[in-house]
Amino acid sequence: MLFIYPMWDTESQRIGKQKCTPLGYRLHVLADLIGFIGLLLFLGVGVYLAYRGLSQSFHASLFWLLAIPFGFGFIGQLLFQFSWFLAFRRGFEYDYEKAEASWFEKGKRVTYRSQSSDRI
Repeated sequence: MLFIYPMWDTESQRIGKQKCTPLGYRLHVLADLIGFIGLLLFLGVGVYLAYRGLSQSFHASLFWLLAIPFGFGFIGQLLFQFSWFLAFRRGFEYDYEKAEASWFEKGKRVTYRSQSSDRI
């Protein structure tokens, strides 16, 4: 999952992480954006390399262009993993059966469950 990251199970999970660690949530959103840009760049580089191959101006040295989208994917993955590290450091847990998120805040366990905890 270099470019696309798992979606939220429910709104409770998403909003729970947002309330637990706002910085971690923003990093998660930024990781999604960077991953999407990396995916678009990967497709664009593929089209460009195909064009250069069809126009008979392809050189093996053009493969370095693939490092750009993979670099975006790697950075996005680091941000995604760090965002969850921040959440788990605060004791973030998500109960899939009850569809509720919980974490520690000022030494007490806080639980969040959205009004309509329908699966996304």
